[in-house]
Amino acid sequence: MAVDQFDAARRCETLLQDTLEAIDPMPAWQEAALRAGARLPRPGRESAVRWYVARGRHILTVVSLPRRAVLVDVVERHWRRSGWTITSLNAGRDRPGVAATTRDGYRLALCFGELGEAGLTASSPGVARSERIPVLSGDGGQGSAPPLPSVCCPYWSALA
Repeated sequence: MAVDQFDAARRCETLLQDTLEAIDPMPAWQEAALRAGARLPRPGRESAVRWYVARGRHILTVVSLPRRAVLVDVVERHWRRSGWTITSLNAGRDRPGVAATTRDGYRLALCFGELGEAGLTASSPGVARSERIPVLSGDGGQGSAPPLPSVCCPYWSALA
């Protein structure tokens, strides 16, 4: 049975939740806008259009500058323990980030924006098209820009 967009969306949700549960204390978050669409075939490599889905989480917890690298390190270690390949690692102080690929081709990324906003995303490899894609439980974060973090946490928001 081939994986379709419906199954891929559920797998993305599982990957995101699993990653968030590995962070202690778990930061406050909200769902990001759902993305789905087609990837055109690569000339000479593929003959069919492949479909994808992507899901995300906006991190609402304020993560102080000193703790950003710690958060990235926690996520990186979890992904490595899960047997995933780290494809990118930015250890910069202001805007650190990490990206990985799972054994089954899903891509995950955690990155910080210019104003301290953080996002966690999961996207599928090419899958079969589906008329049904799971809906998000909330509004799906349909705003045009990610929200700025506003939830303080004794650990993640600490300055030292």
